[in-house]
Amino acid sequence: MTETIAEAQSGPFQPWRYLYRLPTLLLLAICGLPVLLLALLPGIRDVDVDGRGLGYRVQQRYARMLLFVLGVRLKIRGTLPPAPYLLVANHISWFDIPLLHALEPMWLIAKDGIRSWPLVGWVARAVGTVFIARGSESSRRRVARRMAALLKHGQPIGIFPEAGISIERGVGRFHARLLAPAVRVGAPIVPVAIRYYRDGDVHAERVFGPGVNLLVLAMSMMARPPCEGQIMIAPALPTVSSAGQPLSRSELARQAEQSVRGMYDHAFD
Repeated sequence: MTETIAEAQSGPFQPWRYLYRLPTLLLLAICGLPVLLLALLPGIRDVDVDGRGLGYRVQQRYARMLLFVLGVRLKIRGTLPPAPYLLVANHISWFDIPLLHALEPMWLIAKDGIRSWPLVGWVARAVGTVFIARGSESSRRRVARRMAALLKHGQPIGIFPEAGISIERGVGRFHARLLAPAVRVGAPIVPVAIRYYRDGDVHAERVFGPGVNLLVLAMSMMARPPCEGQIMIAPALPTVSSAGQPLSRSELARQAEQSVRGMYDHAFD
């Protein structure tokens, strides 16, 4: 029988961890960030490095280093298909974003408010983020057109279709609207479950809930023992039938939600 994962208590708050994590984070920002931005410049980012562009390699490495400094150890189960694809994942924390970039650098759809965050918004734009204003139909249409264009050009895109972060542990309802660009261009949908784990699910320790400040959450993470950032990848869902007809985005959202919930609630094999 597959083990069902229960929620664990937060790890002990250990401020002595700041003695090595804060200087390392500062070094990563001062020395690593300029290298990242330089590697993403046109004419440099596409330089081939073992079959991948230099920008891809540097961005992935930077995301993995950032996670390590924050006390997150990346664990992956499953394999992504070749791009283009639309990755759909549950959403727990702002740190889900570097977690996905550590898996594979991709375009991500994020709430428009992040654009104005000091430094974070600037870096988000540089690494490939499309911002969407919640409740704005014109913004949704603009983002959908951008997503379709990116998928047509062979780019991977990631979204969080729960349309928000819940303070409660678990996977919420997947909304179907942002699945439409993948259905339109025939790109597969890849369900992905994200979980933070240390002797159980440490959702409460990592959740970016209402009223939680990004800086406060980061400082809390850096004072806790390391945890695993688990990424579980399900087989891709085709968006076109065998007869060549587009499938229902609502049904695809339901299937993706069920797949992610099933992975989230069970042990990492």
